[in-house]
Amino acid sequence: MTICKYCGNEAGDGEFCKSCGAKNEAAAVTPQRMTEEDYRQLENQQVYTSDPNKQGSYEQPNKYFRPQAATGLLTANIVVLVLGVLTFCNSLGVTGLAVIFSILGIISASKVKNARSDMEAGSCRSGATFMLVLGIIALVIGFAVLIVLKILGSLANGLFSLLF
Repeated sequence: MTICKYCGNEAGDGEFCKSCGAKNEAAAVTPQRMTEEDYRQLENQQVYTSDPNKQGSYEQPNKYFRPQAATGLLTANIVVLVLGVLTFCNSLGVTGLAVIFSILGIISASKVKNARSDMEAGSCRSGATFMLVLGIIALVIGFAVLIVLKILGSLANGLFSLLF
């Protein structure tokens, strides 16, 4: 399967890309996704190739890329989202930043499963991790604001009862 490097769609077998019309010589081959049956068949056979530049070195060919899901990052970002929504009004909206960061983290973590390369999956994972850290920082600041407001509220209530 060839992918056009200009539009990202399948280029086809003709001289020009069937989506955008670019010359097909600019098309590049991308790693194919395998089914579970293909993986089971590959586990039973060992295919090794020899590098002509290195004598006696053998390596497993990396024709297929199989990304792993980032369920831990996805779950953590969902927890931050729920906590941010629950404390949004009581913290004067400070945890609204945590909600925004966690939504962006959820989007990045969900893109890991559909990545086409290891570099793309790593980029999505690091983006989800970064958004998770920012969301946790925003939650901590929001909880601090919430605690300060509760303390000030109880002090004001105590002073009001003393005066009247």
